[in-house]
Amino acid sequence: MIQELFTEKYRPKNLDQLILPTRIRKAFGEGELHQNFLLYGSPGLGKTSSAKVLAANYPTLYINVSDESSVDVIREKITNWCSTISLMDGAEKYKVVILDEIDGASDQFNKALRATIEKFAHTARFVATCNYINKVPEPVQSRFNCISFDFISIEEEKEVMVEFIKRTWSILKAAEIKIEKEAVIEFVKRNFPDMRTILNKVQSFVIQGVTEIKVEDIKKLNYSFADIFQKVCGDKIDPTETYQFLMVNYGSKVDDVLAALGSELPEYIRENHPKFIAKIPQIVIKAAHYQSQRTQVIDPAISMLAAVYECQMILSN
Repeated sequence: MIQELFTEKYRPKNLDQLILPTRIRKAFGEGELHQNFLLYGSPGLGKTSSAKVLAANYPTLYINVSDESSVDVIREKITNWCSTISLMDGAEKYKVVILDEIDGASDQFNKALRATIEKFAHTARFVATCNYINKVPEPVQSRFNCISFDFISIEEEKEVMVEFIKRTWSILKAAEIKIEKEAVIEFVKRNFPDMRTILNKVQSFVIQGVTEIKVEDIKKLNYSFADIFQKVCGDKIDPTETYQFLMVNYGSKVDDVLAALGSELPEYIRENHPKFIAKIPQIVIKAAHYQSQRTQVIDPAISMLAAVYECQMILSN
């Protein structure tokens, strides 16, 4: 039985093991935390891993802000942590606070954080991560060196993809899974640039007892939200059932679902429902609309529901 998650087993432990564009490596330098960092970009690009590597040589407090976003976390955890000095590490050693998923912070948290960062500027460093930088207020962003993990050029994307292929190949080899060269390239392309998804799927292969993978096998793999796509493209539409299914299974993954409707769903349609190809532009436009208004609604799940319902109606007409 596999007890250790591959996402943790293969999480990089030092700067050399991180798969990063040269641009970001230069920003990190030798890994010394002389400033606060806010790492943002698409899921699975290594933001949390980078934060943990940067903090590895310092006393560290980890906070998942999406789970702990009340102002009490600032007062009771972060302030207390930064206020105390470790006798072992000495007065001159920085303490580090990792704020994972800071785009899930409450307004009160963000307001209190700004003053806390300034108060402990001489004794603590903050490393934050998020998927959606637009959800982090400008006054908070201004207190960090904000680094985008999304690619800024085709050359940068190619540079990272080559490293993804090498890393994935080595992990599959360690898992004793034989795979064709073309298959590993196709596998990475379909999941790029989300290394977390790649690791989860490799672990799934191991659990299923897969020992050999061909290109044809990769093309049969499900998409991240295949169950949602099936409902969008299905012949039978049951609004009540769709509502219950989305709220129970994806109520906490609104942003990921909305992103997938605009990126993965078109490819899913091309491969599985070619009769709907002409309607892909309408799908993408609707997905973009709901992504843009996502931050303006009281309950974000409503945007997800509305987007799925509209996609169903587009394909049913």
